[in-house]
Amino acid sequence: METIGALLLLLLVARVFGLLLQRLSLPSAVGEMLAGIVLISVAPFAGPFQAFIEGLPDSAPLRQIADLGIFFLLLMAGVEMQLSDTVHDARKSLAIAVGGVVLPLAAGILLGFAFLEEAPQRTAQAILIGVALSITAIAASAKILQDFGLLKTDTGRVLITAALFDDIFGLFLLALLSSVIASGEMPGASAFTIMLAKVVVFFAVTGLLGVHVYPRISKSIHRKQAAEIEFGALVIVALIYGFLAELLGLHWAVGAFMAGLFMERSRIGKQPHKSMRLMLNALTAGILGPLFFAWIGLQADLTSIMEIPVFIAVLIVVAFVTKVLGGGLAAAVVGYGRRESAIMGVGLTPRGEIMIVVVSVALAAGL
Repeated sequence: METIGALLLLLLVARVFGLLLQRLSLPSAVGEMLAGIVLISVAPFAGPFQAFIEGLPDSAPLRQIADLGIFFLLLMAGVEMQLSDTVHDARKSLAIAVGGVVLPLAAGILLGFAFLEEAPQRTAQAILIGVALSITAIAASAKILQDFGLLKTDTGRVLITAALFDDIFGLFLLALLSSVIASGEMPGASAFTIMLAKVVVFFAVTGLLGVHVYPRISKSIHRKQAAEIEFGALVIVALIYGFLAELLGLHWAVGAFMAGLFMERSRIGKQPHKSMRLMLNALTAGILGPLFFAWIGLQADLTSIMEIPVFIAVLIVVAFVTKVLGGGLAAAVVGYGRRESAIMGVGLTPRGEIMIVVVSVALAAGL
């Protein structure tokens, strides 16, 4: 009963806050995280429910459901991205993505070493800051471009593709971060080569299966008019990919992302793709996403605002400026004008679900 009560409270409050923030033209995920923050903040004033609410952040069932939320959020993120779109202007997009990753990554790591105290996990913590700053929220970037009528332009297409590359780089970096968390230090040359080889093997295997095997299975299932079996097949593929990732020493979340990434309209058909998106969106946006973001909010320690205000202020400035400069300068180098370069740089600044997933993975690992 305690678990059911926790789920009821968390989902109800998350949905209410999510809808309220949507009314203010902000992403629902902001409201859902705010719900967790508010819940844990009002716990001391909750009377007989104080112990119950204060126990939510350490609830094992909620932690497991949050992991399930990570799984389906990244599966959904992969489905939303169309890998074939990266073919157009891939060179320019890749260059802009590299600029938008390298500068924030380096600045975040340096910021970590400048502010963090000497400790066994200092290296991993500094890398976490860099990885978190290097990722772009592709959904937020797409929404901004759509609002300004730029989504279908050359600038918009290249920017979205660059954001896609950013997220893929982020998953590579998550693999590196997981290795550093496990060992407590940066891998040496031989260890790094082995890790890189494992990453290449993982992407090669999942890529071949995603291009040549899964589409045939999906089309065969779709001919039988069994959408629920098709959805189950997608989840099974994502679980297999996640299991393979763990066998190779990567995080299982990478597998969920890759399973969704190769489920493209051009490979499995328009109607199957639409059915998958509808079911995934209902499960993720309706239930697991709000629970995950609310659970993240429960972990927030607002006293840090007063304890490390300078670090937080510098972090925010660095997060914005490095993306604008990194992406904008790279866009200028590949031939874009001042206005388009500025759009590229600013368009890469939003952070979102995948960054939060990376932070929650580090949190769960004790970082």
